[in-house]
Amino acid sequence: PALRHLRSRGMSLGRHDFLALAALGFLGVTLMSSLYHLAITYLPANIAALVFSCNPVFVVLFAPLVLPEKITVRKLAAVAVCLVGIGVLAFDRADGISGVGLALMLTAIIIFALYTVFFKKMTPHYGALPITAFVGLIGGFFILPIALGFEGFPLAAYGIADWVGIAYLALFGTALAYFLFIYGIGHVEASVGSMAFFLKPFLAALFAWMVLGEALTAPELTGGGIILAGMVVALLPARKSTPAPMD
Repeated sequence: PALRHLRSRGMSLGRHDFLALAALGFLGVTLMSSLYHLAITYLPANIAALVFSCNPVFVVLFAPLVLPEKITVRKLAAVAVCLVGIGVLAFDRADGISGVGLALMLTAIIIFALYTVFFKKMTPHYGALPITAFVGLIGGFFILPIALGFEGFPLAAYGIADWVGIAYLALFGTALAYFLFIYGIGHVEASVGSMAFFLKPFLAALFAWMVLGEALTAPELTGGGIILAGMVVALLPARKSTPAPMD
């Protein structure tokens, strides 16, 4: 499908295209994923999710350097409101903090913010589907020797349930999620679209309540409401300035 999409645009991948997609795959898949998964070995999962959800802060800062986007008061206000919500969630979960884990996760989210900005720049040229396919394929190829070096070759011990879980993570949690994220960012400003990350820890708590029966605490509801308010601020259309009347 990705190749057909490119052919429908009358495009073929040359050396320059391959290098650009390979660099993007190494940045956003190989390097970011390696640091992210290393970081979560030092941090509780809830804290890791909270820290990574702050990715939009860096997207807002990096986007004007690469894209025709501006840092506006509305964007800064949305980020500030969402960070308050993240702070409320963090207060409810703050335990077992590792400085090494935080440093690794901070590096991972900075890299992912750069990745978001660059694929936003490349999406109009290649399209969301080819970028998702080739970046994921190339990034996965690069990460394979790293995974084998750290984890060995555990596939022989996997059962049916393990393969079902892997298939879900690969098809829905990675391929479909990356495609929808890239497609969505292609239709809005990177700094605004990336703010969906602020919802991640609240949605995790919500799904844990719906599926696992875990209690949904008052700080989680409060933090989620504040984050949603910040998203509303981010997504509200900017007011068009009224031209001054002519004398």
